[in-house]
Amino acid sequence: MAQLTRAERLARPISFEELDHTADAGVRVRGATPEATLARLVLAFGELVSGGVLVPCVDERRLTVPAGDAAAMAVDVLRELLYWFEEGGVIPQACDVLGFDPNSGVELRVELGAYDAEKHVEGLVMKAVTLHAARFEPEDAGYVAEVVFDV
Repeated sequence: MAQLTRAERLARPISFEELDHTADAGVRVRGATPEATLARLVLAFGELVSGGVLVPCVDERRLTVPAGDAAAMAVDVLRELLYWFEEGGVIPQACDVLGFDPNSGVELRVELGAYDAEKHVEGLVMKAVTLHAARFEPEDAGYVAEVVFDV
């Protein structure tokens, strides 16, 4: 798997495009590499559930996803983050994607902040991360990813 340098670590806030989707929320991100694109997806998720409010990092976790289609691996990462959010009340604040390869899977390190219902009142309440309409593919000189969240 390709290694990211420490300089390529991404942290919130980041920019992303919100996609119009009836009764759902969608995002589109772009990056120079698959790793940077996945990191942007992780942080866009953090932006959505927090309403854009930053909090200090309180935990750090590693996450691995088995090999597969690029879009499916990205969705699996986001599904695990949604589980962490629902069960542990943690929000991604920074991300290092250590590897992203359809033949060997995904490995990333995520720095997490604590959810606070008062601070994050504008955040979306997500029910699921859907594979429907998900894409993760080369575009121009980089990569583009789109994911829809059931809200």
